Amino acid sequence: MEALIAQAAHLLLALAGAYYLALWFALVVWTFQDIQTRTRSVIAQIFATLLVVLFSLPGALLYLLMRPRETLEEQYERALEEEYLAQDLEAVGRCPACHRPVQEDFQFCPFCRTGLRQLCVSCGRLLRLDWPNCPYCGAAQPVEEPEVAVRERRTPLEAVQRVLERTVAGREPRAGATFPSEEATTLPPGWSRRDTADEPDTSELPRP
Repeated sequence: MEALIAQAAHLLLALAGAYYLALWFALVVWTFQDIQTRTRSVIAQIFATLLVVLFSLPGALLYLLMRPRETLEEQYERALEEEYLAQDLEAVGRCPACHRPVQEDFQFCPFCRTGLRQLCVSCGRLLRLDWPNCPYCGAAQPVEEPEVAVRERRTPLEAVQRVLERTVAGREPRAGATFPSEEATTLPPGWSRRDTADEPDTSELPRP
């Protein structure tokens, strides 16, 4: 009877040992395969596999806590989704002034009224502001330089001259008004305006 009990105990121990070895081997294989799907680092793959080989079930639990959350396939899919989103945002476009999203068929920004497109002078299609020719009908477009860029390249002297030109052009000569250049041409040689101011008016005196 005692021999039968001893044989049964040995059998149970053998079965438990075999089950433990099978579980250990399965954990090692699963860890190695799982870490390959989550990282391309050879050092990380070896470390995770050795962790399970040395510590068995506790090592597998530690690996579950430290492994990357996403697999390489999931990372690739997420990168594709982000790329598609970025392409959608680029397709929508943004206003160069306020950086708000605008559509391709907008001629002006609805938020800051910045010009985004111009109409073709021939076919009326919406074109970009920097296109010198229409890609649909081939007509030349009047490309205007932005006023801000002109002001940035204009020197202070040129700006003052431009203001003076506008002021002089906007004035109208009054009736009977004479300019200093005309007065200077009527003075005798060697005379100045101060001399003429001191001389009496002799235009009405009787001549002999």
